[in-house]
Amino acid sequence: MVTQKRQLLFIEDQGYVVERVDAILAGFPQFEVTRTGDAEQARKLLEEKAFDIVITDIYLNGASGLEFSFKTREKNPDACVIMITGLDNVDLAEKAVKEGAFDFVIRPPGLERIESMLKMVTLVRGLAAPQD
Repeated sequence: MVTQKRQLLFIEDQGYVVERVDAILAGFPQFEVTRTGDAEQARKLLEEKAFDIVITDIYLNGASGLEFSFKTREKNPDACVIMITGLDNVDLAEKAVKEGAFDFVIRPPGLERIESMLKMVTLVRGLAAPQD
């Protein structure tokens, strides 16, 4: 039986964040990961495809994570959006959660929380990898 991979979009332009989150995502083989650090490409991807999970920076050159959260849930109301923010953006991240984002993490110290968030989401939303 071939199981279709779940779709995850990772939107981030800061190298150290990309490296750390990529290392975390390597532990989740059930996801087909699409990456971009470009706001226009992110918009295009979100228009073309419904993603199950989106991990996005709250600020990306030329865009806001709030916009990406809205566009994600337009295509898939059950999608999980995780925001990554700097310490000075906590108020905006909290606003994003109130508007439907699943949660937010503060970089750099909070990036490790992404792994536990993904574990929880995969269990609660039925996105876990199939057991052989």
